[in-house]
Amino acid sequence: MRRSRSAILRTLAFLSIAGLVPVACQSPLASPEDDRLSDAVEAGIRSSTERQLAQVAAQPSVAVGSTETEVDRMLAPRRSELEKMGPQSAALGTVVSGVVPLTAEAPTRVVLSLRSAVVAAVRNNLDVQTAQLEKAITDADVVRAEAAFDWVLGAGAGYQRVDQPTVGILFPGSTETVIPNVTNQRNWSFDAGIGRQLETGGALSLTAASSRVNNVDSALYTPDPAWQSAVNLGLTQPLLRGFGSDVALAQVRLAQNRDRLAQEQLRADLLAIVARTEQAYWALVSARARLVSAEWLVGVGQEVRDVLAKRREFDATLAEYANAVATVEARKALVIEARRRLSEAGNNLKAILNDPNIPVGGEIDVVPADAPSDAAFQADLRKSIETALANAPLIQQALIGIDSASIGVTVADNGWLPQLDLAANIAWFGLQDDFGDSYGDITAGDFVNYAAALQFSQAIGNRAAEATYREARLRRSQAVVGYEKAVQGTVLAVKNALTDCVAYRELVEQNRTYRLAQAENLRALLVDEKTLAALTPEFLQLKFQLQNGLALAEDQYFASLVGYQSSLAALAQAMGTGLEANRIEIAPAPKAE
Repeated sequence: MRRSRSAILRTLAFLSIAGLVPVACQSPLASPEDDRLSDAVEAGIRSSTERQLAQVAAQPSVAVGSTETEVDRMLAPRRSELEKMGPQSAALGTVVSGVVPLTAEAPTRVVLSLRSAVVAAVRNNLDVQTAQLEKAITDADVVRAEAAFDWVLGAGAGYQRVDQPTVGILFPGSTETVIPNVTNQRNWSFDAGIGRQLETGGALSLTAASSRVNNVDSALYTPDPAWQSAVNLGLTQPLLRGFGSDVALAQVRLAQNRDRLAQEQLRADLLAIVARTEQAYWALVSARARLVSAEWLVGVGQEVRDVLAKRREFDATLAEYANAVATVEARKALVIEARRRLSEAGNNLKAILNDPNIPVGGEIDVVPADAPSDAAFQADLRKSIETALANAPLIQQALIGIDSASIGVTVADNGWLPQLDLAANIAWFGLQDDFGDSYGDITAGDFVNYAAALQFSQAIGNRAAEATYREARLRRSQAVVGYEKAVQGTVLAVKNALTDCVAYRELVEQNRTYRLAQAENLRALLVDEKTLAALTPEFLQLKFQLQNGLALAEDQYFASLVGYQSSLAALAQAMGTGLEANRIEIAPAPKAE
């Protein structure tokens, strides 16, 4: 048996101090091999993070923000005029027609800020409520596991009426029964005790019992009635298998780890809800901006159509007018499609919020109060990865998984050992005709019993313990691999989010310049229109194209702004900082009703 010499020495040491009951202790057979294995696990964890950071520079990238381009300098005198041309998506559709109506009544308009949306989602979202309830359940599991080591108090009382024949005793030469052949008693019994499981794996108990025996119709017993009392102190303690706090408290620590996992899952769900809410909010902003653009196209198209209608008597042909009418009708279809998308975006946001004031079934037109920001962004890859490794719930859950698997290895390692249990007992007795006097005998210590016993058992071959230990080590190795996978996935999420942040911020600048150039393109055409004696088909077609081009540029500019905000939300989720950024604290789990 491996480590048998160490086991025997530690067993002898325990027996030499059997009168002392340790509150907490380690396994008596902690081996250097286990220490080396723990060091290897820790080294594997460190190498996973160091490998991801090995080739990442410490310096952040150049900040991406507003820059003055050649187009900006060229159009600087007319910048204000050009920005006022075309659809004004920044107004977020306060004057557009809104969602698709589903009832005879006009939808109620509710202005909603991003902060209010996030708060409502965190407070009301069903997924978050489920995670909070799971956290409350694991809290109860921890209390239940810890309660196994609580002191347990017990008491009892009983009465016994005895009236039965027994074999009498005759002295030699006597014809009368010396000891009566009928037992006739009235007996009472009382007992109380307290005990608990020990963190060493054993159990301690202290009991006190008293009984009153009254032999009726007999004067042969003394004292009679008699009080018999006893105080008993007992200890049971495994010396090998099952010894130590590492084993005895394993279920408590596993319950605590399950509670920590539930806490991290709650954080993960909250982070996901915050990110989903922000992205759904910006999707609603984008849909509303698209409706603004579509309705602007209809408006300017109708202006061209109406001008052609008035000029049909002079220089406009029927084909030119018909083309304008067809273009306007096509743009009206875009409005319907944009309104449908706006309705879907609003319903998706309502479902996430789960706000009783903004139900999914209600006819409410949610109008975003916040416009997307174009604040500069500076990527710091190393700092972002380090922050994620320290805060991401996925990383924390993987570390907890390694800890739980390590507890399993400790317990399985202890299962290698033989079963050697110590049972020790000491009892004090008293017998008097008075209850108090019987306990006086106990305090005098005249009648004391001692008992001690060792019980040994061991499976031949010990195959079950060996298989359990091998399985536990494999599960710990599996947990370490899971940690590496979690690290890789977290780093990938951070890097992708950073890439999106930088790219979308660059797109914001490029699309802003593109929109400015398209506005100048349309402005120049409108200047030429004032000098034309007649409207040619080519000119009208170009005007429609430039209107479409400006609307498209506006859509792309606003889409890049929205994409930038959504990627910032994804980055905060990947780094695990979305709750702090929104000043959200996790409240204690709700109590069961």
